Amino acid sequence: MSHNQAAAPAAGLPNKVVGVYWTRWNAGIRLTQVPQAYNLIYLFAATRSDAAGDIEWGMNEIAADIRTVRARGQRVLLSAGGEGQGIVFSSRTVSEHFVDSVERINGGLGGTLARHAIDGVDFNTFEAETTPDTTEYLWMFAELKRRFGQDFSITSPPAPSKAEDKAMIREALSKDLMAYAGPQFYGGPGASDPSYIIDATRDWVQNVAGGDASKIVVGFGMEDLANYSSIEQILTAWRDIAKEFPKIRGAFLWQHKTDADRGWVFAKQLAPLVLDNPAPGQHLQSTPPLTEPRRRRFGNPSHSFHPRS
Repeated sequence: MSHNQAAAPAAGLPNKVVGVYWTRWNAGIRLTQVPQAYNLIYLFAATRSDAAGDIEWGMNEIAADIRTVRARGQRVLLSAGGEGQGIVFSSRTVSEHFVDSVERINGGLGGTLARHAIDGVDFNTFEAETTPDTTEYLWMFAELKRRFGQDFSITSPPAPSKAEDKAMIREALSKDLMAYAGPQFYGGPGASDPSYIIDATRDWVQNVAGGDASKIVVGFGMEDLANYSSIEQILTAWRDIAKEFPKIRGAFLWQHKTDADRGWVFAKQLAPLVLDNPAPGQHLQSTPPLTEPRRRRFGNPSHSFHPRS
């Protein structure tokens, strides 16, 4: 494989997903240090650029690490947006700018349309103040698949309770334009309560995914902040969810450093429950402690969360 050639893992995302957000302000923990128990890594985040709809990543120096983790079987999604980085897709021109930006970022990471460097896009572009325009989102999802191929995966980590978000995602899932939706349970009042997580996940499976639990991934957070879960709360919620919905697609964790700081407990304890049995070679790697992490350049270092009342 040449230096600039992207890896080509199996098409699409795994049947069971254990994901983690790799946050750019904690780049001291390299992508290659993320345990292989995580079979999906979200690159957080590509943010707004100058022109409406444009996004930029700006960390092409990690291209080699992306190739390494993809070659060993981990999928990589480009997450776009984040708190304070919502995008109003008010016209087809704005939507085209976004899709063109994804193509440009893929190229900067050494990929082509035929052999891309990333496995899809995670849309974190609609926040509390930004209501998604369903027509434009469905067009972008379809256009990304047209350009990159049908196995190019579209996901999103919405807040659990916003009706407008649910409506757009319901339609996208019904048209098979999204691989899954990942409602995020952290950062808002009551978000760490396992009973709330279980009830809200049930609502998403039944009323957004049309009863198909394979289209839902459950998002957890373990920050040392109010309304973030302990590993015990996460395990409690997951066991009940998996018992009720055996086909649930998986789980993700908000930001890799929180797991590294805890000895990778999410990867060690939750991942085997999601995957049933870890795949051969899914070993855990130790990570040296970090000094003060780099702070993100925009907003609060989390997704936004607005739980139902």
